[in-house]
Amino acid sequence: MRTPVHPTANALVVGAVFLFISLMLPCCFSSGTRPASDDLDSGITDTDSDTEPEVKFSYIWIANSGEDTLSKVDTQTAKEVARYRTCPHTYCDPSRTSVNLHGDVVVTNRSLGGDTSSVTKFAAAIDDCVKGKGNDTIETSTGPTDVLPWGEDDCMLWHTELPTEGFVEGYANGAMATAWDSKEDPQTGLGGNVWVGTCGSYLPMHQQVVYKLDGDNGEVVDQTDVDNIGCCYGGVVDGNDGFWVYNGYSSFDEHKIVRVDMSTLQVTESISLQKIGHGITADSQGRVWVSGGGSSCMQDVSGYVYRYYPADGSLEVLVIPGSFELLGIAVGVKKSAGYVWSADFDGTLYKIDQEDMIVVDTYDIGVSGMIGVDVDFEGYVWTVNRVSNAAYKFDPDTATYVTVPVGNSPDTYSDMTGMQPKSAIIAD
Repeated sequence: MRTPVHPTANALVVGAVFLFISLMLPCCFSSGTRPASDDLDSGITDTDSDTEPEVKFSYIWIANSGEDTLSKVDTQTAKEVARYRTCPHTYCDPSRTSVNLHGDVVVTNRSLGGDTSSVTKFAAAIDDCVKGKGNDTIETSTGPTDVLPWGEDDCMLWHTELPTEGFVEGYANGAMATAWDSKEDPQTGLGGNVWVGTCGSYLPMHQQVVYKLDGDNGEVVDQTDVDNIGCCYGGVVDGNDGFWVYNGYSSFDEHKIVRVDMSTLQVTESISLQKIGHGITADSQGRVWVSGGGSSCMQDVSGYVYRYYPADGSLEVLVIPGSFELLGIAVGVKKSAGYVWSADFDGTLYKIDQEDMIVVDTYDIGVSGMIGVDVDFEGYVWTVNRVSNAAYKFDPDTATYVTVPVGNSPDTYSDMTGMQPKSAIIAD
């Protein structure tokens, strides 16, 4: 049953057609003084050794690829509280994000226009921003219309240009798949590493690179080649020291998910899929979920969800007739627990039983162009729409949502809230 949740929502047809073309073509053709910190936030958690940390704030970080910025949205108030420039180049093209256990975020700039791909880290708590870049105050964005010039926002902690050696001259390495390994200290944010996979024009055909970055300073500390894959389109870290990427970009490459062991940097698993994927996540049992569909490239038009269980090697697929193409995917917690949530490009949100792997309900958000999905610390389900330039906070209890305007052309398929590693890696 499809449940309407907003009677006034209208489909943005022209924008949807534009987005459809922009999404499908790659598949077929590879290649002032600010307020003091007390006015801005109150810290991330209070911790008791016998209890789970109490969440003091919760943010969703949304990369706006059309304007080279990152929106910081308070999930509890459903308001954008800051917006940041993501790189120093003319064309950053930010897309993938990942949030660590402390709440800090990294955003990966694809820079597919030819500039070098890069990764930039921002602090969640104002107290963690770098005070004193020229004075003793913290200069940082206070909202969507207050974007500081590159290098002037004190909450930007580091920026790393990724290596270009081995890539076709004049082309960026198109970094996409991005995930923290969740080995950092949740209280301080220190430690941990960021894993980034490329989707660029690497000289050896059908080979990409996975980089390991130091979470404290952004230094590239290691890297490994991943053979027989045309694009590390999305990535997720499981609870067993594995970084999973999938090839969801080109119809000319075998569709698959690949596991890179984060200790040895060796590829330990490669699982073939039948169709192109878009979203990827993992649950507390170590199962890897991939959403996708076949709306082009000679594939049947339908959305689907894959579930792979490394413990026994089982691979299951749920095909959803009538769906257009499932993009983002997330595992629910608290009020959304027990279900996997995925967004269809046409504006439909799917509620899928996590164990039985059946569609329980569908909800019509009503705006075509839906991209990413994530859940926040209270269990609200968030979707991101590239056409309407907005995020939607959906309440599973009431089947209603709140619309939150963000930047131009938001394009985030990955972890945006930090709930994915928390639920999959340090779950009780």
